[in-house]
Amino acid sequence: MNISSVNNLTFGAKISQIPTIKVPANKKMALSEIRLKGYNAIIGGDVYMPSNMLEKHDLLFKDNQLIAIDDYDETKINTSINYVILENKKITPAGIDEHIHINFHDSTEQEIRCLLTRLAKGGLGGVVATTLPGTVEHIAKQIEILNNIMKYPMPNEAHLYGIHLEGPFLNPQKSGIHPPEILMNPSVENYKKLQPQNIKLVTLAPELDSNYELTRYLQEIGVIPSAGHSTASYEQIENSGIKRITHLFNAMSSLHHRDLTISNAGLLNPDITVELIPDGFHVDPMMMNLIMQQKKDDKIVLVSDALPHAGIKEPFVMNGVPIHVTDDWRALNDNGNLAGGMQFLFNLAKKLVDTTSITFQKFIQYASINPAKEMKVENDYKFEVGKSPNFTIWDSETLVPEKTFLA
Repeated sequence: MNISSVNNLTFGAKISQIPTIKVPANKKMALSEIRLKGYNAIIGGDVYMPSNMLEKHDLLFKDNQLIAIDDYDETKINTSINYVILENKKITPAGIDEHIHINFHDSTEQEIRCLLTRLAKGGLGGVVATTLPGTVEHIAKQIEILNNIMKYPMPNEAHLYGIHLEGPFLNPQKSGIHPPEILMNPSVENYKKLQPQNIKLVTLAPELDSNYELTRYLQEIGVIPSAGHSTASYEQIENSGIKRITHLFNAMSSLHHRDLTISNAGLLNPDITVELIPDGFHVDPMMMNLIMQQKKDDKIVLVSDALPHAGIKEPFVMNGVPIHVTDDWRALNDNGNLAGGMQFLFNLAKKLVDTTSITFQKFIQYASINPAKEMKVENDYKFEVGKSPNFTIWDSETLVPEKTFLA
């Protein structure tokens, strides 16, 4: 059988079920040893597909390219293939975090590259680097650094798909921990002052956007405007044409049964995609269940909103604001306000599955497939023959990501 002719919609015999195969000792590799060079068979994992998890299936790679699912080349099977035998593991597309800070706002190029390598080890295939409000000069400088990283990507770094400007176009009444004095009114003129390049998302307060000038300009140039840190009414969201809301329910007017708000729009408008922080603090698990019941599966994107020092329970300063970290991973300012996330996206899978009605299958859709479509890189996150997917291998019991492969 010629492996290059295998139809990705048809599954043949599993490599692991072929009784004649005897894996040579020098060809059996530990998961940590595999680099996807040459031929590699990853055997026996539960593989994510959009419709279901395929239990105990086999993937055959040549270099980074997936060349067979549950099939094999009889002429090469015992001679040139390295094998990883998986037990109790899941294989899924890697994650994409569209709202993650971890100090993209203040770090040097070398520091950011180290951060991207760290993120890849935690299960992320890519990120949209999220900045903070600041001076025009400072934001422009960080945009230049991030653009240089995108221009010259390095091996083992999570892919940098672009930049998310969370500010400076926020409403001072809902600025959260961000000092109001460093915010700016949303306008095309102010946006252009930032010397924007490779901007993918802009979080803004549409109620401050005169005639929705900036919102419509962003849509025209292919940038996604996302309403957030806002007091907008349901009607203002409708009139603006915005189809995305940043960290739903946080730093915005609350749900109301008569005076409909931005929060009502996020929950009730079927055309709006909503960001959710799934740490159990920013949105209560019972509300997460309500959101899942109300929203279509393709209109939910999970993000970490991970701050500097994420993963470390130590106090730190962000944008001049002291942040304290509690034992249960809440990041709070001196007034007790939530400042953002302290855990990375794929580290939240177990808690979310255990405390809500969200299945692991849905978690992957919300944390990988949906953001990949938003960033127009969905082909890099599919298990299809002929593609080179970014993917992660998990422990099935703990739902801890163990290794990520980047094409």
